[in-house]
Amino acid sequence: MRIAYFDCIAGITGDTALAALLDAGVDVDHVKSHLSTLPLEPFDLAVDEVEEHGIRATRVGVHADNVAGVIRTYASIRALIDAADIPPEARRLAHRMFRLFAEADARVHRREPETVTFHEAAGVDALIDLVGVALALTTLEVQRVFSSAVPTGLGMTRTEHGAMPIPTPTVVELLRGAPMFSLGIAGELTTATGAAILAATVEGYGELPTMRVEAAGYGAGAQRLEIPNLLRVLIGEQEPATSRPSVAGTPDLRLVTEAEPALEPEDAG
Repeated sequence: MRIAYFDCIAGITGDTALAALLDAGVDVDHVKSHLSTLPLEPFDLAVDEVEEHGIRATRVGVHADNVAGVIRTYASIRALIDAADIPPEARRLAHRMFRLFAEADARVHRREPETVTFHEAAGVDALIDLVGVALALTTLEVQRVFSSAVPTGLGMTRTEHGAMPIPTPTVVELLRGAPMFSLGIAGELTTATGAAILAATVEGYGELPTMRVEAAGYGAGAQRLEIPNLLRVLIGEQEPATSRPSVAGTPDLRLVTEAEPALEPEDAG
């Protein structure tokens, strides 16, 4: 059983998750070729090698043109994903991530999920990150995902809805039941996009499960912190359940299996 473990050293964002998976060996050109089929305004996915507190890592950034004033609803995001040339299992996972994101945001703001909006460059960034992560996980043939406890940061952050406490209410909704802590760092360490990735994929939170690591990837965040601003992902084969420590978690959400599809029919939009 091939598994991935997100080691949230300094939280998780969409950018750091995609960067860590690319750093673990996913072919950048393969991901870019599929992302380029999304019917969006021109954008560039910048992928750079950086050093973070002495650790070599990958940093990604999404730069979009002509997005001023562009606001997309969850319904329009679904249509964009459906129109893209991406593998079916990646499409289902991307839909699941956005559905959970929209439902969490809708609960917070007392609205219908269909009307949840994604604004300008932030909306393009979220779309590229989530579809990119879905492509990367399925390319790596990951079947199960686990994660460490999730540091969120503390203080206040500015959003399209105005100033919000950290973790934002949408992050709290997405990570209900998951172990979270502030890490005592002022700033937003885990974003709603990162939380949506965890909510859609992770079936257990805790210590590193017993696994034979085949690849390790490090995704670097943009903030300068006193600790390494990194998300680490470990990819490998899971050891038999008899030798694996128990991990408290959510119901099984396997990503890619023939017998059990990753998503319910409604996830496909």
